[in-house]
Amino acid sequence: MLILYGTPLSSPANKIRFLLNYLAIPYEYKTVNLAAGEQKQADFLKINPYGKVPAIDDNGFKLAESNAILRYLADKHSSALYPKNLEERAIVEQWLDFAANHISLATSKVMYNTYFYRLANTAKDERSLQDGFLWLERYLPILEQQLTKHRYIAGNQLTIADFSLLAALDVAELIKLNLAAYPHLNTWRQQLMKEAFYQNCHSCYAASFKQCVGTLFEDVKV
Repeated sequence: MLILYGTPLSSPANKIRFLLNYLAIPYEYKTVNLAAGEQKQADFLKINPYGKVPAIDDNGFKLAESNAILRYLADKHSSALYPKNLEERAIVEQWLDFAANHISLATSKVMYNTYFYRLANTAKDERSLQDGFLWLERYLPILEQQLTKHRYIAGNQLTIADFSLLAALDVAELIKLNLAAYPHLNTWRQQLMKEAFYQNCHSCYAASFKQCVGTLFEDVKV
C-alpha cells in the first residue's frame, strides 16, 4: 500500500491527500512530527534525503516534492486530472507552477512569519511577511481573471492544478486574507471545499491548525 508522510499543518502534504481521496487510492498516512525532528532521523531520510514532507513510499518507490507526487500519481492512475494531450498538459503545468511559485510561496511567507517562526525558534522577518502580502495582492487578481473565463484554474475541467492552488489558499482564514474581494476565486474555493475529497482531509485548515497548536497563538494579531 502507498504510504504518505506528512503533517496536518503541511499544505503541500494536504494537496496529495486531496488527490488520493479524489481518486480513491488506498493509502496509509504517517504523521511526521516536525517539532520533534522526526524528519531528520535516519529512517525518514531514507524516504526523503533532504528531510521534508510530503514524501511517499509507493511499494518501494520513494518520491518527494508535492507537485512531482501529484503528477506521478495522476499519471500512474491514468487520471484526466493530468491530461495526456501535450498542450492541455502544458496549461496544467503552467498553473501548477503559478500556484507554487506565486501563491504558495506567498502564503508560506505570511504563515511562517505570523505563526511558525515561533515553533522554529527563529526571528520574525517583517520584510518577508510584507512581501508575502504584496505578492498576494499582485497575483490573486490574475487568478480571479482566469476564473472569470473558466470553471477551473486550468480550464473547464478539474485538474491537479486546482488541488495545488486549493491547498495554497487553505490558510486564508488564519492570515485574514479577504477572498471575498475576488468573487470568482472565492466561489471556486468554497465549492471545492464542500467536496468529499476535501472534507475527508479536514473540514477546514483553520480548524485543523487550531486542533494541532491549541492556544499557542491566541495572542496573534494579523
